[in-house]
Amino acid sequence: MLRLWNLILFELRKILNNKKAFLFLIVLNITPIIASLALLIAYISCKSLGLGDFQFLAMKRIIQAMFTSHFTIFGYTAPFFLALIVGDSFSTEFGRGYMKTLLLTPVRRWQVIVAKTSSIIIFLLIAVLLGGFILQADLFIARAITQPSGVLPNPLQEKLMDTSISMVSVSSAFQLLVITFVANLMMIGFFIVFSMFFESAILMTFCSIGSVMAIHVFYLSAFMLKELVKWFGPLEKLCFTRHFTDLFSLNIIQNVLDGSVTILSEKVLEPMGFSLLWAVIFYVLAVIIFSRKQVLH
Repeated sequence: MLRLWNLILFELRKILNNKKAFLFLIVLNITPIIASLALLIAYISCKSLGLGDFQFLAMKRIIQAMFTSHFTIFGYTAPFFLALIVGDSFSTEFGRGYMKTLLLTPVRRWQVIVAKTSSIIIFLLIAVLLGGFILQADLFIARAITQPSGVLPNPLQEKLMDTSISMVSVSSAFQLLVITFVANLMMIGFFIVFSMFFESAILMTFCSIGSVMAIHVFYLSAFMLKELVKWFGPLEKLCFTRHFTDLFSLNIIQNVLDGSVTILSEKVLEPMGFSLLWAVIFYVLAVIIFSRKQVLH
């Protein structure tokens, strides 16, 4: 276990030293950065009104809406960067001989896959949390610059007022992290399988993302044509891109945030279950292919 943990830390350091990783952090957190600018503009626009509570409420609604958009955009754009990172972790190391050097150390091949996957997942969760922290900081700033006006709202207004400085509940944040983990674990497994057949990260990324897009086009076609071609229906239900898209749909994210659904609700649990099943399939394939791949020759 100690050797595996050291291998995970080693792989994580390699990712953090990769320039593509910083590009990943910047691009995927562009929404929180925009939120900070929007917050400043909103404050300047509303400052003259002198209604601190209502200014804060408006800003909080803006920040919460941007958090929802940020999470949706994150879900749809993360696979492109994950493919590059997986390509660097496997395909590039095959091509440059780094994988051969690693396998000459006392580690098993399945441990290499587990360590690289764990490091990528940790980095992904860091990216998600960074965006959340930026938006939460925006909310603290909004509270600081919009001091209460001293005007007591009437009972109806008081019910509508939400002056808490928590952007989302702890429960909702945890459930979104679980959704992110499960959905992207599946995608990372898919990319690892592809990486076993390439020695170039760019070529591997191009082919794997192209395959994902082709599979999703089939899913959309099956959705439209399943009434005409009966076998399209079952295939559509098994399509892994469908479950990924469902988990990051704006509707599900918003419902998780407002507490109307949880990860145990059927509309969330079903795509999560299929995603875990696909993840198991992809990782079993990856281990089988990697165990038979001629690296030490």
